[in-house]
Amino acid sequence: MTVPARELRAWAEGDYPTEAAVEILIRAKAGRFARDTCPWIEPLGPTSSLYRVDWDRLHQEAGVFSGGERRILNLAASMGSPDHPVDLSNDLCGLDDDLLLLVLAATAHAAGRPRLLSPATAVATRPAPRTVNPRESISRRAGRRPEDERWVEHAPAERHEGPRP
Repeated sequence: MTVPARELRAWAEGDYPTEAAVEILIRAKAGRFARDTCPWIEPLGPTSSLYRVDWDRLHQEAGVFSGGERRILNLAASMGSPDHPVDLSNDLCGLDDDLLLLVLAATAHAAGRPRLLSPATAVATRPAPRTVNPRESISRRAGRRPEDERWVEHAPAERHEGPRP
């Protein structure tokens, strides 16, 4: 039971939506859906070392999985093949945080904007929560982007109501 990640990536190379769909299968649930024992992962040919994804078979087999697993497989099948559209309002709402970040990163990649949200950074790292000093100026808070500065002048002023009775 191995994950033929390199072989699947080589097969998908050059087609952004297919690359994104393959990355979902490879990265979701520790590669559980990209193993060579999955019925939708098949060798490209008898003499080829590459593997391909049979999107129709994946779509058919997805029905036996749990709700979250079925959703991620439906989304991957939809990116991999135009024959399997999904209802995003249904399929996105049931994903946990890690899978949702993976889907967002894959969507950015499929649209040709992989730098918008990188799968490697979005899933692997989460920034630590930062406590904000309320006395700190809005424009001086860490993490503010230059384009956010235009909103500083419209930010509501802090309210000081004085002592309470």
